[in-house]
Amino acid sequence: MAEASLSKLDDRGVFTIISVESVERKVGKEMIFEVNITTEEEFDGVSHFYTSRKMILSKFYDNGKPTQLAQDILKGKKHRVKIIKQRFGNGREDFNIAKS
Repeated sequence: MAEASLSKLDDRGVFTIISVESVERKVGKEMIFEVNITTEEEFDGVSHFYTSRKMILSKFYDNGKPTQLAQDILKGKKHRVKIIKQRFGNGREDFNIAKS
């Protein structure tokens, strides 16, 4: 099963999330938390995406516990979302998810 970074969808418009799960990976001495997202649509043959971006991760999990959005998705509710780029005052940019 092919996977890709969720940031690949930043210019693809609206898509539907049908599944979400939290994953912990050990990289060296650190534990990295990621979220795996499955979309209803396929983009270049890929419908499974991952991200460790904190702004997106916090939409689905708060201190390892599912947020209301994640609980709704886990119960079978589909959510139409899109990736947005946010710019901060210090010039940094980061990705976030917005409901559509």
